[in-house]
Amino acid sequence: MEASLKSCLIYGGGGFIGSHLAEELLSHGYKVTVFDKLNFSQRNLLNVVDKIRIIEGDFNNIVDIRKSLDDIDYVFHLVSSTLPAGSNENPVYDAESNLISSLRLFRECTDRKIKKIIFLSSGGTVYGIPDSIPITEDHPTKPICSYGIIKKTIEDYLYLFHQLHNLDYNVFRLSNPYGERQNPYAAQGAIAVFLNKILKDEEIVIWGDGEVVRDYIYIKDAANALVTSITTDSPHKLFNLSAGIGYSLNQIIDVIKNVTGKTDVKIRYQEKRSFDVPVSVLDNSLIARELGWKPETSFNDGIEATYKYFVNADE
Repeated sequence: MEASLKSCLIYGGGGFIGSHLAEELLSHGYKVTVFDKLNFSQRNLLNVVDKIRIIEGDFNNIVDIRKSLDDIDYVFHLVSSTLPAGSNENPVYDAESNLISSLRLFRECTDRKIKKIIFLSSGGTVYGIPDSIPITEDHPTKPICSYGIIKKTIEDYLYLFHQLHNLDYNVFRLSNPYGERQNPYAAQGAIAVFLNKILKDEEIVIWGDGEVVRDYIYIKDAANALVTSITTDSPHKLFNLSAGIGYSLNQIIDVIKNVTGKTDVKIRYQEKRSFDVPVSVLDNSLIARELGWKPETSFNDGIEATYKYFVNADE
């Protein structure tokens, strides 16, 4: 069967990551269905809204899930109702809204004989405070927030469904994605937040001394890896998805200053947060070897593209 006849469903497809994934899938000839919550903003999908099918529903409602899976070959699970920063405040809600609903989805995918389910996990929170850098996939997992615990548990259940029911899957532990259409007002996404603040000549607030190091991947590179996994048959099911290079918050600001030409950036440093892992850089050699994938966009070029997007969005 040709790729043009294969149908993909993206749960959480109206978001920043999902909209780029939809574009990438379309460029490879797949049929695309986006599932997102009732009355969600379709702003991220304006470029593709006339080329995709959109379903509005409740990810926690099994009836909605069953209806959405009609005539689907491949499933991308991007849904998360919580963020790392707030997940410890209500771990019960985290489990109910993310873990239980994921288990229902996996059962339905098994019954429907879905060809593969691709789950977007978290490279930053699943490992916790790393013992060594860069972090490989076999590094111990010691999450220090509920968000990471739930992501890891969902990974484990996918493994179980594969063992018991032969449900094919891939898990991608994503590093910090950035790029066009990222919400600059969200509680996470330092690059988008910083760019927006600088454009508006507003103060940037940094938790800690700005030396927290993260691995940032340009969103279009990440979307390409997810699409590549559809047709990849590897004994490895779990991959880090990252650029493999670490940048501190202070270094990000330096790059942004260079890209924007703005040097008079206002910064206020606040006391560090307990849940922030000091350094997280993911080793991406396994995905490079097994999927033949590597990030194509340099950090400078990615920030420049993101900056241009925000400039045009404000016009």
